[in-house]
Amino acid sequence: MDWKYKHFHQERIFAAPRDFVLEAARTFIAESLGWQITDTAEGFAAQGSSFAHPATANLRIQAAAGGGTKVTVELAVNRAGASGFMLFDVGGYYNIQIRHWLDGIQWSIHRQLTPGQADSPNPPVPATNKATACLFNGCLVFIVVMVALYFLVTFVGAVVGLITGHLYLWGRGGTSVIHGFWARIVSGMILLFGAFLAWRIKRKRSV
Repeated sequence: MDWKYKHFHQERIFAAPRDFVLEAARTFIAESLGWQITDTAEGFAAQGSSFAHPATANLRIQAAAGGGTKVTVELAVNRAGASGFMLFDVGGYYNIQIRHWLDGIQWSIHRQLTPGQADSPNPPVPATNKATACLFNGCLVFIVVMVALYFLVTFVGAVVGLITGHLYLWGRGGTSVIHGFWARIVSGMILLFGAFLAWRIKRKRSV
């Protein structure tokens, strides 16, 4: 398991020549995401940020049978970000985003092949997907805030426990109280564990 990046993969075949698909994909990704585009041998790479996590999308664009073109999207998202550590893709957020990109590429191809037709300035995105993404974002932020608050309270309690010898631990079953020597031992272990986590996060960001 890659603990630094979360990987996603999707592909789709478009009924258009490779040059059209490549230009449509570059145009859509650049205009809709504003990510930095870098050409590669098989297509291009795009770097930016998605939901406060640094991400890199590699798009391979290859000719397919029947005159079509296959677009393969490989997305690598940094698990550590401003919104917390991503263990897994809750609610399928990033898979939904990749499907939106592929739909947008199809829309961009259609716009290039039929320039005389009136079309909307932006590709259509289903309202249900927008609502799902917003709900997911709100729930994830709420979870991150609550977990951060719990760790902050536990850390403060450990500092007080180390100084006074009275450690209060809050949990689902209620509040547990430890006194004396063991209170200071447990408080010290909590503080050391917190310092270790902070060091690991700082080390990952500096790599």
